[in-house]
Amino acid sequence: MRMLGLSVWLFLNLVFLGMGSYLYLLWVQYWRYARTSQMARSQDASLVEGKGEDDPEPRPGKPRFHSNLVPPNLPPLSRPSPPPPPTTTPTPPTVPPTTREQLLQEIQRHKVDIFVRLRRLQKERGSILVKHENRYEVLYKGRRRRGPGPITGHELLCALREAGVRTLRDGDEPFTSQGVSKHFPSTGLLEGRHFNTCVVVSSAGSNKGSHLGNFIDSHDAVVRFNDAPTVGFEGDVGTRTTLRIVNSRILVKPEFKFWDSPLYKDVAVLAWDPCHYSCDLNEWYKAPDFDFFPEYFRRRLMLPYEDLHMLHPASMWNIWDVLQRYTPDSRLLPNPPSTGFLGIMLMLAHCESVDVVEFVPSLRMTEQCHYWLPYNDTTCTFGGWHPTDTEKLTTLTLNSAGDYDTYARGFVRIPGFKTIACPTRSPAR
Repeated sequence: MRMLGLSVWLFLNLVFLGMGSYLYLLWVQYWRYARTSQMARSQDASLVEGKGEDDPEPRPGKPRFHSNLVPPNLPPLSRPSPPPPPTTTPTPPTVPPTTREQLLQEIQRHKVDIFVRLRRLQKERGSILVKHENRYEVLYKGRRRRGPGPITGHELLCALREAGVRTLRDGDEPFTSQGVSKHFPSTGLLEGRHFNTCVVVSSAGSNKGSHLGNFIDSHDAVVRFNDAPTVGFEGDVGTRTTLRIVNSRILVKPEFKFWDSPLYKDVAVLAWDPCHYSCDLNEWYKAPDFDFFPEYFRRRLMLPYEDLHMLHPASMWNIWDVLQRYTPDSRLLPNPPSTGFLGIMLMLAHCESVDVVEFVPSLRMTEQCHYWLPYNDTTCTFGGWHPTDTEKLTTLTLNSAGDYDTYARGFVRIPGFKTIACPTRSPAR
């Protein structure tokens, strides 16, 4: 009886000790989070000349900086980013010194504003005090980057190259056992193809009024997303399309007219749908987010020579793992990366350099979500479901373009995987 009483006493003490420790950890994390938010707000106020959280946002559909001070085709104010700009881009008149000085000051303010805002969102969304729906059952057990020194673009590029992006092919299971693998192409997307210059064109509303159409069309390969049009917007987004990456709802929702629209004809098309983090392909095939398999197989059967591919869904989580590994001080949203970031990662494997237009918001930043649709939503720029804040901070780390190209003209430049030398290491997953 005495032993029983002693056991109960020890058990109750352990329970109270555990509860006390847990409450202490929550308390410490809360104050650390509050202190971080306060520091971010004060840094924002001091670096952006007093612009704070309560200041009004730009008017819907209006640029933050007047276009007469941000001519999109101006020659760089510093040395140009390699490779040199295309010769087809017209050279505008020189900016007067006063306007040039104003432009440089606005670029610097905008640069700091964007970085502070992305970091604040990353911290807030990654706090342990914020509970997110975990519909994909994400449980990250990989390592975190704790090495000395800041994270470099070269280090990140090597890690992302290791993650890889692949498409489903004829012979992949469980589709072979199901008798449907014959509908997949026998080769991977862009297999054996390599380009010098590539451009990934975001669907951002800030593309409107950019006048980057000639610049975009001058690249060897052009990537677009979902139902983003070119007709009527040629001056801003160009006319050429090499690859269009679409999410699974494009195939199944009637309003996107997957069978009839010219957007999905005579170009390579990559469709993707998310699986759970463990990515059991049997379970995914039975219950995808959108039931797009019948439409995909029907189109492959009727148009077998069309360059239509399906992403291996584990690729998205391989990319997510790298983003989480190199974000050691915050948790990522437990959802797959965006279609835009997928496009960047895919083209880095096939291009000497990749320009990404309006993925990092330029001085033309607006609340308008897409350049062809008149509705406003700031989550299109700063995310809310995808880990967009981390994607854009990662893109800034990879960026080799100068501030003028990034924030005035509206594109970042990233060297391709084949241009860098990486150490050999074992896969993360």
